[in-house]
Amino acid sequence: MVSGVDVVVWDFDGVLNVNPGGEVFPWVARLKEDLGIAPASFRRFLNEPGQARDVLKGDADLLARLRRWIEDEGHAIDGKAFLEHWLVSDDRPDDQAVGWLAAHDGRKVIATNNPPSRARYIAERTRAGRLVETVLASGEIGAAKPDPGFFRYVEGWTGVPPNRLLLIDDSADNVAQAARRGWRTFRFAADTRDRLPGILGL
Repeated sequence: MVSGVDVVVWDFDGVLNVNPGGEVFPWVARLKEDLGIAPASFRRFLNEPGQARDVLKGDADLLARLRRWIEDEGHAIDGKAFLEHWLVSDDRPDDQAVGWLAAHDGRKVIATNNPPSRARYIAERTRAGRLVETVLASGEIGAAKPDPGFFRYVEGWTGVPPNRLLLIDDSADNVAQAARRGWRTFRFAADTRDRLPGILGL
């Protein structure tokens, strides 16, 4: 176990799950080939003002929004089928990082900005999700990183004071906010990731 740390809090996307080239939805470029849907159509959906914020905070239901978009655009696919395609396409584990997660003894959780549907997918259908106590997601918490409310919720759920929590996250803003609350932090990036096993005592 990491000295002085009771719970390691892992981010998901960008840490345990790969974003190739930093792109959040690389699979969108293949939508025409995969589902017969023009990528521009889905990008219009993604770029609806305020939608990402509302979905990530749990103020809007992702499946309901997808069904409305599909109906409006006239696509020949069911909303659940499209969501399943999205979830599976976004499942790109970083095998090395997941290996470090598996090798680390002690308490560990995933804390991620994601809607409830993807949080359930991560918890039930990914190796990383099965290796942790729980998946804490913004869509269920009602606050998204770097909102202080997100970190406050994690503190309450774990029952651990801030100075005994370690956040592993690829976002500088998230790391900075956690540090301001007294958490220990590790910024996960291409030029820092090789230091993580030492931080974890592996």
